[in-house]
Amino acid sequence: MASLSEVLALCKKGQTQKAYDLSKADMEHQFPWAQRIMGWTLYYMMKEDTDKNDYASLEAHLDEFSTLDQLSVTIDKMIYENVLFKVAGFVKDHVPPKDISSPDRLSSLFSKIRGFRFEASKGYSFLLQSFTKCDNWQEMADFIEWWNLDNLTQEDYTPFKTEAGKSIMSIAEQAFIAKSKALLRLNDKARIEEFLPQMRGLMEHHPEMVYPSYFYGKLLLSLGSNTDEALKAIIPFARRKANEFWIWQLLSDVFANDDEKQLACLLRAVNCRTKENFLGKVRIKLAAFYIQRNQYDYAKYQIDKIIQGYHQQGWHIPYEVDCWVHQSWIDTAIPNSKSPIDYMAITKSILSKDSKVVEGNVCKRDDKAFAFLKTRGGDYFISPKVVRKYGLQDGEIVKGLVVNDFDKKKGIQTWICISINKQSKI
Repeated sequence: MASLSEVLALCKKGQTQKAYDLSKADMEHQFPWAQRIMGWTLYYMMKEDTDKNDYASLEAHLDEFSTLDQLSVTIDKMIYENVLFKVAGFVKDHVPPKDISSPDRLSSLFSKIRGFRFEASKGYSFLLQSFTKCDNWQEMADFIEWWNLDNLTQEDYTPFKTEAGKSIMSIAEQAFIAKSKALLRLNDKARIEEFLPQMRGLMEHHPEMVYPSYFYGKLLLSLGSNTDEALKAIIPFARRKANEFWIWQLLSDVFANDDEKQLACLLRAVNCRTKENFLGKVRIKLAAFYIQRNQYDYAKYQIDKIIQGYHQQGWHIPYEVDCWVHQSWIDTAIPNSKSPIDYMAITKSILSKDSKVVEGNVCKRDDKAFAFLKTRGGDYFISPKVVRKYGLQDGEIVKGLVVNDFDKKKGIQTWICISINKQSKI
């Protein structure tokens, strides 16, 4: 019988086939510990598969590993942990998110490991992180439910820091977002309702996370109800992302039953500073809004912008747009680029939901870019951006619009001042 140290020595020298032959012979004789030695041998073979990007060989070795029925995740934790790292590493390095073959590869790998019940570990978290990067994988929700988000460790909730100091969202936030996207894609209302309490728990315990509230709102909207709750979740996020067109696109869905607010959100979206090729779907939605109300001049302007943008990108004109340009009104309509409503005033009002106006004195030190609005009810932080925008000086009496926000440094919810109405100076 070959000893474990002998087999490992061969594997480390790159003689994995010789190690495998010895392990296989011991397996046939049913020697004690033979499966454990084979488990380590197969791990080293999977390591070679990952280094060589040999997907077929990795699958074969995973299949063989799954037959080792005398191994257990608890007793042989180190073997399983190493295998997890290799599978996750292969996905990270050799299964590109946008590659056409990636979903099938993920499904195949998932089918080979889903029979195991792993314990929380770094390898298990790495597996989650690697698999969730492929947005278009149809089994994403199934995979995350098998993985079980209760296995997330405290470390998984910590954002990454790059060498340049940039913060990247944590594994936990990535996983919750991936499952949200997957359920929205499946439009599985029962599973969405089941998942919502987990999302609420995440938002309550980790208010520092920016995007969960956005997806929580989308999940609520997908159920066709709970509009007020969805709006409550989305508004704090929208305040942070007010210059992004897609947040206004989402809010236009929230206000599907309020024509004025829906139109205002769509207009705010197309007037955000962004590349025109990103705005096609929003402009289509806006054009459809105008056409339904016989406002053909406004619709014609949007249609012209859509066609121009799609032609510049070399894209085919969408079916509904092609239908519109063949209708009788298109030849007589005069493109009107103006906005029929004061969309900025309306959208600012939307962002002011659950806010309050307070009056007080600006307190600003010369050596600091930020300031505070001191009132009888307390002090409110004013960011450097707001200070610059309104040219605030120490001692000014102003009225400020304050909203509830998350203080990342203190890790608490707090009220901050987001806009100013100047009164006079004392």
